[in-house]
Amino acid sequence: MRLVWLSCALIISAGLAVLHYYALTESLYWYYVWLDVPVHFIGGLAVAMLLIGVLKVFRPWVFLVGMAAVVAGWELFELAIHTTRETNFVFDTALDLLMGTLGALMAYILARFTLWRSA
Repeated sequence: MRLVWLSCALIISAGLAVLHYYALTESLYWYYVWLDVPVHFIGGLAVAMLLIGVLKVFRPWVFLVGMAAVVAGWELFELAIHTTRETNFVFDTALDLLMGTLGALMAYILARFTLWRSA
């Protein structure tokens, strides 16, 4: 079952990488400001699926701390390489954090009803 989660994480991550590369090369993030929202959701989903696949047993605190570190770390990375918008910085960052968290929550709920159902 863990191989299924890891495989899904790999497929979602590959699709996300292709989408992100295309969006960067075609400047889609600047033409379609809303595109950042589903990308952060999919990113949170992919990282959460990877973390679920790696965890051997149900450990909600490890999952929570790991996801918080990745989601916050990504926002710090965006800040460090200056990809943030100065006009709506706080709103954009809050929305990015929310969407990454919602993606992780979706994966967590799926795991609780499948892989971690007996925990």
